[in-house]
Amino acid sequence: MIQRPTRELAQTALFTQRSEDLPIADRVRLSYQRARAIGRAYALTAEDVLFLSPKFWALHTDPIAGIDGAAATLLTIQYNLCAGTLATHVHEQPELAPLLQRVLDFDVSGQFCLTEVGHGLDVIHMETTATQLPDGSFELHTPVGSAAKFMPPTSPVSPGFPCVSVVFAHTYVNGEDHGVKPFVFQLHDGQIVTPGVSIKLLPSRGGSRPVNHSLTYFNRVRLPPTALLGNVDKKPRDIRAAFFRNIYRVAVGTIALSSLGMLSLQVASYIAARYSLRRTVVDPSGVPRPILEFHTQKTPILTALAQSFVLHEMHEQCVAWFCDPSLDPRVRHAVATVHKVAMIQTAQEANFALGDRCGAQGLFEANQLSAMHSDMRGIAIAEGDLLGISIRTCCPDPTLSCPTANVRPARPAGLASELILGRYAIEPPRYPDSLLARHEAGLFAELRAALRAAPGGHRGAAYGRALLPRAMPLVHAIGQRVAYDAARVAALDAPLLALFEAAAVLQDEAWYVECAGARRAALRAAEADAVEAVLPHLEEYLERMDVEPYIVAPIVSDKRWTQFVGGLTTFGEARGVWAVGPGTGEEAEAPAPVTALAPAALLSSDVSMASMREPHRGVRSML
Repeated sequence: MIQRPTRELAQTALFTQRSEDLPIADRVRLSYQRARAIGRAYALTAEDVLFLSPKFWALHTDPIAGIDGAAATLLTIQYNLCAGTLATHVHEQPELAPLLQRVLDFDVSGQFCLTEVGHGLDVIHMETTATQLPDGSFELHTPVGSAAKFMPPTSPVSPGFPCVSVVFAHTYVNGEDHGVKPFVFQLHDGQIVTPGVSIKLLPSRGGSRPVNHSLTYFNRVRLPPTALLGNVDKKPRDIRAAFFRNIYRVAVGTIALSSLGMLSLQVASYIAARYSLRRTVVDPSGVPRPILEFHTQKTPILTALAQSFVLHEMHEQCVAWFCDPSLDPRVRHAVATVHKVAMIQTAQEANFALGDRCGAQGLFEANQLSAMHSDMRGIAIAEGDLLGISIRTCCPDPTLSCPTANVRPARPAGLASELILGRYAIEPPRYPDSLLARHEAGLFAELRAALRAAPGGHRGAAYGRALLPRAMPLVHAIGQRVAYDAARVAALDAPLLALFEAAAVLQDEAWYVECAGARRAALRAAEADAVEAVLPHLEEYLERMDVEPYIVAPIVSDKRWTQFVGGLTTFGEARGVWAVGPGTGEEAEAPAPVTALAPAALLSSDVSMASMREPHRGVRSML
């Protein structure tokens, strides 16, 4: 059993109460309360967030996020982006220590205002300005609407949640641009907004657990010199490199936030498995059988379960690489990108498939699946969308890989291109003869051939047409191979690894037929055999995931379903055989006979309103 500090917390009323029908403002407030409770349960220190301790990573893989994805969003902003940035500067600016501790204790909401609505990933060209005044203070200003800080949940939610934020702005000293720098100050006290700050609450995203995403503007806000994180004594030699160093925590977020994909697979596969064991159909001989027996039902469920185990090993490996200071920084950030693409692509495909396999029940937020799918859509975009980070440069500071002062680094070409050009590489396959390693090598060979044939090289239009649509599939293929290698090194159960491999192969079935000499029937048979090998161990694997305390979906058991139905708003007859269920220990009272109104009477204008309000218990439901 995994020892998580939230195991008992997940069983409290704060997390078991149903929130789907609450007003949005109340739901947002509840998510803040949950985030605070989780944060305090973990009690992270400045060292945890600065040095990326095991406790830091445990927070980002806690299944409690499956109950409330909005709380998970607030937590990663709070501890990785806000606290992480402050912890980076507290040694040189010890006056930040009390504020950092308030953020770590979740006494305040900590935010991170970087992206602007008019710039997106092109954030280095932001328009927010911070101009140093003669007395050393700064004037923070949003000069145009496109410079509004976009998405951070900065709007007031409750008097108990004052908000401080790290805010990035182009900084000008004596009229000279010193690059983008971070500042920190209070946006509001939970109710009253700081003068000069304007916050516009955005509408809900739809489908996901609601967060108070906002647009944030600054109208010549005066900041003290101590609001600046860092210094402006001299202009950075390389403004671009300095910028990426200042937003380093975004790179941490790429791998930390995408870790939620792994727990999404765990929670979703558990819910779908329990539902499919509980739900039955009657076979031709009149015997009820669980729908899990259908190959179309057990295949996606067991595949997602196997993927959760394999991606857990990948996560462990990627975290180790990312935290290894001896590795080329470009490689470390490539690892974060590969981790995110593999995690989120896999989780989203599974969430969609498993939601469908639960039928209409999969549509309801109460059963967690549809909400997790929508939450993952947000995570896929946060810290850079999957396609964007597969294409763009992933290294925050390319000069870090060139310690010799007189060596000028090559102009960044983008992640996929730089891997194809061979400027750096993730660790080579440990099992080069595996199917997934051969697939990765084959994609690299195809794209390198396209590079050699393209007029204008890797910056030409022809190469762009050949590469850009395939950048994310290439990165995903690398991730699948890394995951396979990590799981095999960890000696993961052979049935789980075989099913992961079979499912990954079928995602690019054409390549294996065209380039590896495989037959489609053989690939499908390999998947079917792997599914049957995993099935006898289903209960063991469900127990090993240890996510049951974090499941609030009512469809996983008769008892939970009965409790759920008992809490629904009821119109008409409140008691009957439908009001109880297996395992409740209750017996329903037999309903008193009632004469239903005949169809002719229903159409008659003589029927009184009083009679129309009578409960028609004798009428059979057309459903």
